[in-house]
Amino acid sequence: MNKRVNKKGEILGLSFGMIFSILLIIFFVVIAFIVIKKFLGVGDCAKIGIFVERLEGDVKKTWNSQIDSHEFEGAVPGKIDYICFMDFLKEYKGNYKDFEDELGRYEESNYNLFFYPTANACDIPAHTIDHVDIEKITLNRNPFCVKVNKGKINLIIEKELNDPLVKISQVNTK
Repeated sequence: MNKRVNKKGEILGLSFGMIFSILLIIFFVVIAFIVIKKFLGVGDCAKIGIFVERLEGDVKKTWNSQIDSHEFEGAVPGKIDYICFMDFLKEYKGNYKDFEDELGRYEESNYNLFFYPTANACDIPAHTIDHVDIEKITLNRNPFCVKVNKGKINLIIEKELNDPLVKISQVNTK
């Protein structure tokens, strides 16, 4: 009299405990992937903060010098395509006029440094870098944008004798 009792929790010969265990494993794996993705996003945001802090420090050091000219190399997240300097007191001109819609949102601010595209900049796409000569930087192009190459950006930071502010320019690529 081997009569098997059909239990509602058993499907395809698996006990309720086994099915519950499989569901828990799937749940924990999904949560682990979500947490890992968040941590990687935090790393990108930290890269932006470190870049801005280093740039501010280099600009301040150059501003405090009588004369200086050096290359600044920074790292930003790979999702950032351009680093731009913008003077909202001037009209848009040059190769990057089409950035106007995205950067124009910050027109009422004192920001002069932007990460483009702004959507990929961890909700911190705009910053103010003190002691930069934004008028000279944006003389020919406004915004003045430098292309990011594989997460790296190279700039020339310089100040001539008797200049009150620091000028930032693009490294000449050959």
